[in-house]
Amino acid sequence: MREKAGKILLYTLAVVFAAQISMTVFIVDFQISIGVILLAAFFFLVDGFPVLTVTLLSSGGVFAARIIIYWLQNGDIAGRMNAFMPEIVFYISYGLLLYLYGLVLKTPILKSNLYIFPLVIIDYGANFLELSVRLGENVFDFETQSGIFVVACLRVVISWGIVVLFRQYHLILLKKDHEDRYRRLLIMISKLNEEVIWMRKNSALIEETMATSYHLFEKLKEDDRRKDLSESALSIAKDVHEIKKEYFLIMRGLTEALDKEMKNDKLPFADLLAILKNAALRTAGEYEKKLELEIETQDDFYTDKHYFLMSIFRNLFLNAIEAEKGNYVKIIFSEKKENDFYIFRITDQGPGINKEDIEYVFDAGFSTKINYETGIVSRGLGLNLVQDLVEKQFSGTISVVSVPGNTTFTISIPCEEMTV
Repeated sequence: MREKAGKILLYTLAVVFAAQISMTVFIVDFQISIGVILLAAFFFLVDGFPVLTVTLLSSGGVFAARIIIYWLQNGDIAGRMNAFMPEIVFYISYGLLLYLYGLVLKTPILKSNLYIFPLVIIDYGANFLELSVRLGENVFDFETQSGIFVVACLRVVISWGIVVLFRQYHLILLKKDHEDRYRRLLIMISKLNEEVIWMRKNSALIEETMATSYHLFEKLKEDDRRKDLSESALSIAKDVHEIKKEYFLIMRGLTEALDKEMKNDKLPFADLLAILKNAALRTAGEYEKKLELEIETQDDFYTDKHYFLMSIFRNLFLNAIEAEKGNYVKIIFSEKKENDFYIFRITDQGPGINKEDIEYVFDAGFSTKINYETGIVSRGLGLNLVQDLVEKQFSGTISVVSVPGNTTFTISIPCEEMTV
């Protein structure tokens, strides 16, 4: 309720202040202002705009503002009340006519430019009523009638221009919002696909664990002294079997959803890199680090394996961000075509990888990154996943060389595996 009242007050003040921009025509006290232009614009732009309330408050506000300004300029308001009073008639009649027009439209959305033209009649009618109070029968003078009709047309054209301008601006913002959501969705699907890949790899471990437990049961049941242990082994095998069923159902559901999403979908490589850059900058910000990411490419192409490429490059970017001990991270990404292969290089200027560790960096579970404040150790799955994707999804190769201040991952992928 308080929020609604605040909006009504805001609309009213906007109209009242705009009404002070005016010009006198026909007779001394008849002023044409731009306040009504805002009323018309609000009517078409604001869903559920409270026409009657705003116009009623605006009529009193404009009248009070006229009195106050006149008093500040001249020192007294003798005889001015009656001069400014007819303007109240204009705003109330304009608001009532606009409200009735809204009832006819049912939804005051500018679906067609033709919807704006009845406002000419509304503006003209409200001016006619105000001048009738001021002039009586003289209101029918041809010059007066043609004048208020021209004014009505001009104000409606301006109102239409404001509405169209704001609608276009809104569409631009909406398009940008949709593009941002699309980028985040692509990254999210890429991350989800990574987890599904790991679930597939772990399914073998589940099968192996179940088989091991059952084989243990088979051995133990032959020894009566270990009957309790054999029953425990069988119970474990049964529990793992139930876990396997639920695990496979989840994995199948995710796989089907992802396959549907990724089927017949393709993306330009340049767009893929732009999405990854935005994601990497956000990630660096979450780590409270400043990232400088240089991208140097020689080729652009469409690929239908962009989710896998996102996983590869995103994990390498994340690895560089996490490895950097300072607050500044610099990564250089380069691409070039050699013979029938695309060569990608990702270089960072971090602390590097120790010689004794470099042969293990692609092993699952291996990690040198630890948060000494929380004690959390990295899962050590990122580089293993990268190697798995490069070799199995793209039939490519990946290697790494590292010295303090320079670590470079080089990926080679056959062109035929990348492009569509």
